[in-house]
Amino acid sequence: MADFRVRRARVADAAQIADVHIAAWTAAYRGIMADEILDSLNIDRQTAGWARNLGEESNPMSALVALEPVEDSAATERILGFGGVCPPRDSAEVLASLPDVSGLGQLASINLHPDAFGTGVGAVLLHALEDELRALGFTRAYLMVAEGNDRAMRFYAKHGWHRTEITHVFDGVSPAVPERMFTVELG
Repeated sequence: MADFRVRRARVADAAQIADVHIAAWTAAYRGIMADEILDSLNIDRQTAGWARNLGEESNPMSALVALEPVEDSAATERILGFGGVCPPRDSAEVLASLPDVSGLGQLASINLHPDAFGTGVGAVLLHALEDELRALGFTRAYLMVAEGNDRAMRFYAKHGWHRTEITHVFDGVSPAVPERMFTVELG
């Protein structure tokens, strides 16, 4: 297994993060999201969006990248995945389904390049994101995962996250995508 490491994302990472984002979504969401959405993902638009988000000081998202060393290249590292944590972003209606929201943070995203599936980099990144949540003072966390993304659901369950009966519809795409909440205690 490669020697993966995790660090805070930088504006200079935007192009690599965009590449991972598009590859991850295309692999994970084909058959879950409309093909038109996935086929319209654009590297230049994604890179610009990531550069803007990573450069915005008021952005509440703490973003991390997972890297592997690259030996035969001008680049010294390759980004294999990224993720972000933050205070809860979901509506009060969704959060009201939880018995207690004190100390609650959100694992807002975690995406891996398909080349990294099954390599262990996902676990390294997930644990770093959990550590980041703890460092930010959160004692528990939740995430939303698209219904039908069975690979992700198995991954979260394997790493101690608990599937709940709480669902939500992500309407940031059309047609909207139903999501399932997973939770974890960070203590």
